[in-house]
Amino acid sequence: MKKIFFLFFFILVTFFIVFNMQKKQLTYSFYNWKNSFSLKKQDNKLYIKVLDINYSNKLEVINTYFKTKPKDNLSIPVVYITNKAMKLAFLDELVENVLNNLKHLPFVYDEVQFDCDWSLMSKSKYFDFLKRIKASLNKKISATIRLHQIKYYYKTGVPPADYGLLMYYNMSNIADFDTKNSILDNDIAKKYHYNFDKYPLKLKLALPLYSQAIQFRQKKAIDIFEGVTKQDFLKNFKLIKSNYYEVTKSFYFKGRYIYKGDILRFEDSNLDDLKVALNDFFNISKNRFDEVVFYTIEYKNKYKIEKILKG
Repeated sequence: MKKIFFLFFFILVTFFIVFNMQKKQLTYSFYNWKNSFSLKKQDNKLYIKVLDINYSNKLEVINTYFKTKPKDNLSIPVVYITNKAMKLAFLDELVENVLNNLKHLPFVYDEVQFDCDWSLMSKSKYFDFLKRIKASLNKKISATIRLHQIKYYYKTGVPPADYGLLMYYNMSNIADFDTKNSILDNDIAKKYHYNFDKYPLKLKLALPLYSQAIQFRQKKAIDIFEGVTKQDFLKNFKLIKSNYYEVTKSFYFKGRYIYKGDILRFEDSNLDDLKVALNDFFNISKNRFDEVVFYTIEYKNKYKIEKILKG
């Protein structure tokens, strides 16, 4: 009996040692998600949004303006495409537009990432789009993946990419007044911890660093304030319940006028939640890279990144 106990204990200790060694070997990088790039010093690998594509009456493309030059081969261009654009735009026009714009980027790259939250209606078109881009560029292609697209991958499909980047945030309804934290809620995330063992794409993990406040009027979401901290609620607000603040005096908040009686829900990506998310991902995903991408570079100094990676 003692031999069995010591054998079990040895296996358990070995597992934790190997697991911790894996986490210590993690690399990290950041997203740059602004419509302009002005970093004077680039120390980290960056995933840089270079195109923002939407559709109203026609295809609308916003190019990122480069005030400074990203580092060659340490920068990955990211093309953001709304599901509406993917559904309504002509495929030929979309492919041609993206390829033409990628030709004029001011840095050398060997990979392009595409961020499109495709639907069942746009799935076939989006996958064809990726195949055509891959064939034309002859470069590595990655695609962002949401949790539900893994749990229900047999319905949502698997994009024809070299790997997927799992966006481990924005997992609940931001406009619902009763949502706890739309940025990162590990209890919600656990509801999608299915089919990771079957999902064919190798995955990288993306985690949030940002914070925000959602403005409600009569429990209807009307605005979002980015980059908010708890310190911003010390004046002209009263705490009505955890992370919910009622405006006590109409005033300009972050450049916008808010009214007495409005309620702001403060949302953050706190350190403990990030550690849990990281550990959960490593526990359920065996087919993955040892790279974590943080959203975004603006919050680089919010925490010591090494503390998050150690779990």
